[in-house]
Amino acid sequence: MSLIGRPIGGPFEISPEATQHISWLRRRLLSWFARNGRLFPWREPGRTPYEVVVAEVLLQRTTATGVVRTYATFVERFPSWLALAQAPVEELENALRVCGLWRRKAQAFQHLAQSIETNGGVPETRKDLERLPGIGPYTASAVLAIVYGRAEPLLDVNMARLLGRFLGPPECIEVKPKRALHAYALRLVRSKRALDVNWAALDFGALVCRARNPLCPECPLRARCQYARSRRLKPTSSEGVL
Repeated sequence: MSLIGRPIGGPFEISPEATQHISWLRRRLLSWFARNGRLFPWREPGRTPYEVVVAEVLLQRTTATGVVRTYATFVERFPSWLALAQAPVEELENALRVCGLWRRKAQAFQHLAQSIETNGGVPETRKDLERLPGIGPYTASAVLAIVYGRAEPLLDVNMARLLGRFLGPPECIEVKPKRALHAYALRLVRSKRALDVNWAALDFGALVCRARNPLCPECPLRARCQYARSRRLKPTSSEGVL
């Protein structure tokens, strides 16, 4: 997963109407997530910072389904940054082979582990996180959100697609879409349950608001979704309110 580039320029002001729609969206996503959210080992409570960062690096350019096949074995085989830093690259490559891009990820893991061992732990600021090898904006956001409990949006292609479709393009044509998306995502996760909101948006984008063949006719958001309206989908009598 990757962050949809950071916006350049001043803050984007969200309209009162969009703010209300985002609050409505947040509630519906959390309700949907309670029944349909995906279960992954790296989402389990009590995961250490090491286990969280390992999962996020594994998820770079690899599907969650692919990471599931190797995550538990990997963290058992390499239980700490020190173990990763001292492991031969060939051993890391063999452990990562089922994920694809194993050579690149093996080197990335070793360099990252060595840097964290040198620095004495996982940094707590975005600036310091993004200085680490292999840690980009999205992974930094994930660490801040999951490890340190910050209200950071995990703005990947799934969340961006969901927000873009649900809210439609910004009313002001001078506003670049990236600025609007970042503002919408920040507003979406402004919640005491910010992490659950993040995971709900990611899962909903992956399972319902898909890039190809989105499940619009059965989508619980279609009553207020701009994309659904553009496709002229009419709510049915069976539409449930989450």
